[in-house]
Amino acid sequence: MEKTLNTSEKFVLLAHHPEKGRLVIPRQYFQYGLAGAILLDLCLDGRIGIDNGRITPKPGKTPADPVKNEVMQMINDSARPRKAGYWVRKIAFRYSRYMRQIMTVLTGKRIIRIEETMVLGIIPWRRSYLTESYTRSNLIRQLKNDILVYRGNPGDSSALAGLVEACRMRRILSTDREELKMIKSQIKRILNDNQISDIVAQTIRQVQAAIIASVTTSVAASSAGRR
Repeated sequence: MEKTLNTSEKFVLLAHHPEKGRLVIPRQYFQYGLAGAILLDLCLDGRIGIDNGRITPKPGKTPADPVKNEVMQMINDSARPRKAGYWVRKIAFRYSRYMRQIMTVLTGKRIIRIEETMVLGIIPWRRSYLTESYTRSNLIRQLKNDILVYRGNPGDSSALAGLVEACRMRRILSTDREELKMIKSQIKRILNDNQISDIVAQTIRQVQAAIIASVTTSVAASSAGRR
């Protein structure tokens, strides 16, 4: 039976190794990608919009999802409207908290199981494993198909495709060089489509910018340490 998932849950599954209890992308890619996914969920729910380049809350019921509810509360409590980049960085700072909450939901949906152990008998360590491969495999198959046959009808898959590109995750969709070129070209076309909402496009761009800045800082720090 196919399970209903939001963008954040789909992103976590795509970024999760199908067999090993770890991610398939570096931590800094994941944390900014997850932040973007949470914002995109709120956008797709109609809870946030964009005005003069800044994210603004929209009236509506309190989200039942604890992650979306907490982030929505932060946006509502902000002293002034902020740009997407500000929220991507702020949410990313708390990514481990949100990841645990999302993992708990996926555990409840029987997609993931969590193992808790102690390293050296004193350090708590959590690892997560897929309990079944169908959901992730089907998600990859559907997303790949939506990207390759895109005909100018943006939907939920457009936001997810943007996150895959921003977090350099194209290889989860294919390992064929020519097909990867086609996927990259199609995602670029999707993100440049005028029908894509401003907030989706800006969120994806800010995720990319945050990842690039993080990688650049890490490389600079590593180079300085070797001197």
